[in-house]
Amino acid sequence: MTRIIILLFLISVSIFGNTVTKQKWKQGQKFTNYLQLNGISLDLLKSLDELEKQVVGEIQGGQVFYEIKDDNGKIIKVYIPISSTLQIKIAKNQANEFKFSIIPINFKEDIYFGNVAVKNNIWSDIKSQTHNSNLIQKLQKALKSFTSKISKGDNVAFLYSQKSLAGLLSGSPQILIIKIIKPDKEIFIYIDEDGNGHNEPFESVSYVVYEPIIGKTIKKENQKSNINKSKLSFAYPMRSTMITSPFSNGRYHPVLHIYRPHFGTDFGTKRGTPVMSVEDGIVIFAGVEGGYGNVVKVRHSGGYMSLYAHLDGFRASVGDSVGKGEVIAYSGNTGTSSGPHLHLGIYLNNTPIDPMSVIGEETSSVGSILNSVVDAVSTKTYETKKIPIANALKHREMINYRLSTSVKTYDWIDDASKRKLSEDDFE
Repeated sequence: MTRIIILLFLISVSIFGNTVTKQKWKQGQKFTNYLQLNGISLDLLKSLDELEKQVVGEIQGGQVFYEIKDDNGKIIKVYIPISSTLQIKIAKNQANEFKFSIIPINFKEDIYFGNVAVKNNIWSDIKSQTHNSNLIQKLQKALKSFTSKISKGDNVAFLYSQKSLAGLLSGSPQILIIKIIKPDKEIFIYIDEDGNGHNEPFESVSYVVYEPIIGKTIKKENQKSNINKSKLSFAYPMRSTMITSPFSNGRYHPVLHIYRPHFGTDFGTKRGTPVMSVEDGIVIFAGVEGGYGNVVKVRHSGGYMSLYAHLDGFRASVGDSVGKGEVIAYSGNTGTSSGPHLHLGIYLNNTPIDPMSVIGEETSSVGSILNSVVDAVSTKTYETKKIPIANALKHREMINYRLSTSVKTYDWIDDASKRKLSEDDFE
């Protein structure tokens, strides 16, 4: 038993005796020189393929990298970032031989706090206390409609999420909430997914609802055979036409991390965007369907059916007759989804087809649909939907707690320099 305890103690010393240091690649130093200086066999180079050799050749002088040494000062691991997402890893295997690999960078993402007293200029005051230049741009966007309410003597507190690598800033922050503290009142500013500030924990989305057209007369040139009806009739399901993932028989799924068919077209959009029916039809389903989350299905003539998935909410119900361009739902992030978007599926006789093969340029918006009507009397009404800002109340509680416990503003020079590096920072 005593021998086991001693052995465990020695193992723990070995593990916790490792030290991590930040280094800079020497100007003009070749990769082979670095290996030789650190007792790493050049046999390592024999295992490299052409791409890996090219990557090694692009290491430049002054580049930051990290060494992990044991308690005897011998290198056991090396991490060399080679892009914004990938790094070289050189590490010993179980046979005590160094092996080369290229792996993802293990970014850390945490929530940071700031509470800055406005003494001179709000932006210079925040920059001098946080030393995070990217933070200024994001705060300016969030406070665009509120800067006139900020005066000298006020405090501006904020929460933001930020990625980092080994304590160093990486990428842009995301503002979560802001609180302006004045001598006589407090103002909360809630931040939506696009980084815009709101004085209430929701955002208002305005959209147009087109009512049925009265006494319409279709142009003669549009009275064609139904053979080409699908190509000329189907419209985009929303005003955004940004496609983030096309129809495919074999796509790498961003959440499941496997290759699987993608029977539809994904449109990038923020949560709560109005979703419109692509053609006249009848709603045959409105509910939850597996990984698609909230779904609406509309049956059209000619054997066609359209499916709208990952919705945030419904506007149409089963049995409703809907017109082309009529709002039937709101985009969201429900089901198996990596972010807010709309998945549009088009089926012909229950077989999935590429939606973009039946959506014509002539019908890319409701406006163009109405242009095909002559001497028509139509009406349109404007409606507003209030979309709750995700985690707004949770972030309000968090910022109040940090203010009540006198948490200090995080300084990316002073605080980060005091942070001890760990092997966990890299994998």
